[in-house]
Amino acid sequence: MGCLGHGWRIFSLVAACILALSVAASATTYYIDYAAGSDSNSGTSTAAPWQHMPGMHGCIATCAKTTPKAGDSFILKGGVTWPNAAFPITWSWSGTSSAPIYIGVDQTWYTGSSWSRPIFNAGGKPISGSKNEFIWSPSVSYVTWDNIEMTGLNWSTSYAYGHLACGYFAETTYVTLSNWYVHGWSHTGGVTTDGFICVIGYGGSTASPGDLITHMVFDGSDSITGGTSGAMIYVWPSVTYSICHDVPDCLLLAGDGEVAYNLIYNINADFDAATHADAIQLNADDGRPFYIHDNVIHDVNIGEPMFLGTPRGLPAHTVYVWNNVLYNLYNDVAFNLDARYGNWTGYYFNNTATGTGGGRNGTGNCFQIDSAAYTVTLFIENNHCITTGALHNIASMAPLDPVTEKGNVTMTPTEAAAAGYSATQTYVYSPTSSNCSGQSHCPVGAGTNLASMATGALAILQSDTTYACTQNAANQSVCPSRTSNRRSASSAWDAGAYLYSAGGAAPAAPKGLTAVVH
Repeated sequence: MGCLGHGWRIFSLVAACILALSVAASATTYYIDYAAGSDSNSGTSTAAPWQHMPGMHGCIATCAKTTPKAGDSFILKGGVTWPNAAFPITWSWSGTSSAPIYIGVDQTWYTGSSWSRPIFNAGGKPISGSKNEFIWSPSVSYVTWDNIEMTGLNWSTSYAYGHLACGYFAETTYVTLSNWYVHGWSHTGGVTTDGFICVIGYGGSTASPGDLITHMVFDGSDSITGGTSGAMIYVWPSVTYSICHDVPDCLLLAGDGEVAYNLIYNINADFDAATHADAIQLNADDGRPFYIHDNVIHDVNIGEPMFLGTPRGLPAHTVYVWNNVLYNLYNDVAFNLDARYGNWTGYYFNNTATGTGGGRNGTGNCFQIDSAAYTVTLFIENNHCITTGALHNIASMAPLDPVTEKGNVTMTPTEAAAAGYSATQTYVYSPTSSNCSGQSHCPVGAGTNLASMATGALAILQSDTTYACTQNAANQSVCPSRTSNRRSASSAWDAGAYLYSAGGAAPAAPKGLTAVVH
């Protein structure tokens, strides 16, 4: 039996390798060009492209007869526009972990003088049918949608949940949305309800493991009234290296995942008079941890910069929140520790938060609980809080468990300004002096060494070298731009999101970075 088992394992391994090679060999690359293609073409070369891709409204002939397979690629010609009549795309095909399906670009194939993203343009009017969205693709796995510009979405009536979006991806696993540029949406006809969410996930009894948004730009500044409608995501687990601005809501999370290196700003009131807006909020949970780090959030003009807690009726969870910088906050509260609906645990360490600037007077608590119906176990360590209020209001909120707090530094706005901390620095609210110009409350060297936490998923504490991201206006790309608060067992720990650079210099940017189109 032992020999038979060993032989069977070898046979299984060989069979798996043969299968993987056969999938790779059978994978096909298809080319799509709305301007010059024909669905009667083979679609397998740039000389004979389709006009539509499978699942796209209007796909006929050879396009309609083709069934996408694991490992296939669908290349949209750069610089070409697909109009309202080409949507929605109803996509129901999955790849595999070893052979995902890719829908995106080849930057050597484009129209015009240089490459630019292919464009999905709804033309400022609703997309026909019950689904006013570019992509409808629930319950699929291992599919990547890459490098698409989306514009012109419009709604003139209220739609059912999930039917007004850039894409609907409920019950998916390992779906990646990368390098999207979304802008220029509008509402007309006197509609009084917002309802526009760019990316919708989750939607069922379980979260969406492996789903990722990365390098996305969600820009409401050229939408109608310049930023009073729309949300970037709803119930999605992981978002990295992305930018969201001039909207009422950005990242409404679900499940478990990583939210890191994002830039979020100009959170505004919604035109439909909804009063609760958020930069980052947890909406659904599966009980596994969230890791939220190295984000920059500023000019939150209404609502909450970071609203994390256990959503109603869902399991307890743990969040790890570190190296975030939050400033110019309307209500002077950076972290809302929601205790209304369930027990949870939060680790908040090495964050910098201030309410000063833009008419905000820095009088609120950096950590705030408004009600405490349930128990929240909190570790608040090494944070730099700039306020005339307090670090937190937790002591007064029974029956909350005692909070573990150490290494935190609270400065008044006056003290912070005297020490060189300001929103006009290249690296906002970063230390300019090892002794804070003689201030008694100084974040440099005041933190507690937390290197013992740097295990498992938190090993990033020792290896992380990037911090947030910036937006390249010319091509709407994002790239890392800042050094992180990297720590090791032997180095000194500062309070706040920065590790002071010796010699009086601000944290240095990484060398050799250039803005690129991803």
